[in-house]
Amino acid sequence: MTTPPGSYDLTNDQDREDRRIHLGLISATISRMSKASSTAKGWAITLATAAFGAGAVKSAWYLDLIGIVVVAAFLYLDVRYLDTEKRFRDLYDAVLANTVPPLSMDTRNLPPRTRNESYKSWSVRGLYAPILLVGVVLLIIALIDTGSAGSPAERGRGHGWHQE
Repeated sequence: MTTPPGSYDLTNDQDREDRRIHLGLISATISRMSKASSTAKGWAITLATAAFGAGAVKSAWYLDLIGIVVVAAFLYLDVRYLDTEKRFRDLYDAVLANTVPPLSMDTRNLPPRTRNESYKSWSVRGLYAPILLVGVVLLIIALIDTGSAGSPAERGRGHGWHQE
């Protein structure tokens, strides 16, 4: 059996060891992406809770809006981590199939993958959709409350625009 050029010769002890190391490097990268994704989720929950809570206590619609923007930013960041993780999972599979050069960490020559797949992931939709929904509902409630206040002085309360 001949080995394709630029791949591992699995009959050679050194190539088998290099392949094991290569798979370890890819696994470590996948692990880092997964940890970064978890961290992004944790920060999104923490900051959303703080912004939405402060917005509710102070009756300040702009804090709800800030919370929504922060959650959207972490959603984008999390999708980037998830997409990168999936690309390295594809690289791992390609190393197992012996179709990439030894010790290559380049994912550009792998079959294309759209980031939209990552937006549709259960781990993204299941976390960010409810948080964003709560934020939008709180923002709408805050805007309705602001619009229903009587005088201009009362409308300014809770927004830092009116000093008592």
